[in-house]
Amino acid sequence: MYRLKLHKRVVKFIESRNPKDKLRIKEKFLYLQNNPYPSNPQTDTKNMSNSTNGFRLRVGNYRFLYDVVEDELIIYIEKADNRGDIY
Repeated sequence: MYRLKLHKRVVKFIESRNPKDKLRIKEKFLYLQNNPYPSNPQTDTKNMSNSTNGFRLRVGNYRFLYDVVEDELIIYIEKADNRGDIY
């Protein structure tokens, strides 16, 4: 199981959401910890075209950009924003 590391901007973004959205985000993060790669059917993840380890997680209208550090089993979520504002 991978460990999640969240950038402080991501924590602030999640905390500013309503309770229903927070719960959905946390549920997706639990699925992501088991398998952070796009082959996981429980998460909507894709490879980022401009990065080798970069991925995108979709939770409703929110997007989370993350990298996987395989040798340390860490998922580092570095950006979070609304769908149109993150790219």
